[in-house]
Amino acid sequence: MCKMKKFIFCFDGTCNEPSDSMDYAVDLSISNILKLHAYFGGSLTNSPHNDQYNQHSFYYSGVGTYGNWLKKTFNSLFSPAFSDIKSIINKAKRDLEKHYQEGDEIFAFGFSRGAAIARIFSSQIKYQVKFLGVFDTVASIGSPDMRIETRPASDVVFENSNLAKNIKKALHIVALDEKRIAFQPVLFNRDPRVLEVWFAGVHSDIGGGYWYDGLSDISLEFMCLHARQQGLHILNLEEIDFSRLKQIDSFLCIDDLEIQPIPEGLMHQQQRTQIIADRTLSPRLVCVNQEDRISNEYTAKIHHSVALRFKKVTNYRPHSLRNTNYQIMADNGRLSKVKCGITGLRGV
Repeated sequence: MCKMKKFIFCFDGTCNEPSDSMDYAVDLSISNILKLHAYFGGSLTNSPHNDQYNQHSFYYSGVGTYGNWLKKTFNSLFSPAFSDIKSIINKAKRDLEKHYQEGDEIFAFGFSRGAAIARIFSSQIKYQVKFLGVFDTVASIGSPDMRIETRPASDVVFENSNLAKNIKKALHIVALDEKRIAFQPVLFNRDPRVLEVWFAGVHSDIGGGYWYDGLSDISLEFMCLHARQQGLHILNLEEIDFSRLKQIDSFLCIDDLEIQPIPEGLMHQQQRTQIIADRTLSPRLVCVNQEDRISNEYTAKIHHSVALRFKKVTNYRPHSLRNTNYQIMADNGRLSKVKCGITGLRGV
């Protein structure tokens, strides 16, 4: 009798790929999705990892990394629903059908548009998904929606705010400080199977992609904790076979994968002229969605590291919490009493 296997599908964000680790001249590195893939024992060729943990991770680089330069540019800017995205989903489905046997377990992870792809992939397959873990879901299709009143977006073309019935549990980590209106988060509708938590930082401070990654390591550590709880094995740095993480033009090393959470770490906020900022930037609505509407009954969960950053960084005052009700989630998962506004962070 064959031993049960764990198949992990990792979908990266727009333009993210392994070669980002080689961009020494700027503050760029790999995303949390590629880091997770490595910690799951994955390779850059998606070859099986024959070890005692019996888990096989598949990695799919982000929208805008496939095809010729024109197609890459078009897909990264406009993300057409039936081009790059369809190709990625179909490739993942083929990989699943090739390897899956009855009794095997399925896990999916994603960041940004890759998070949206992970969500739609999980909802379309006929098997149960044990755990879905996503960082800051963004699902822009065609021209970005720049209307503030539609935030947070939930009615996108290829995404559904309800957790599919075949998914046992989901974790959604959301960026508290992202202000780009075009990067509206696709929140889940409230569901007892879903844990949705807000973390300090902008989009890629949550899903990774910067060399100065102290903030994104906080969310990565949180995701790893929940992945372990769902039965996945996270390798130690010493266990990772770095020979499996090499390509002709790039490679990953221990410096790319070390996890060092820093609540007061560098935040990569977008800088724009006042005229452009007035039209393209606005604080996110920190809320809980219920039946595609903002709930007045439930409050959003804020990770305790937000309060820690507030105490350590004198100029950190998250606009998105202004006059907003929320609860602080401690390390053990316990929730504080309902707090309101930035002032509520002072007593934590």
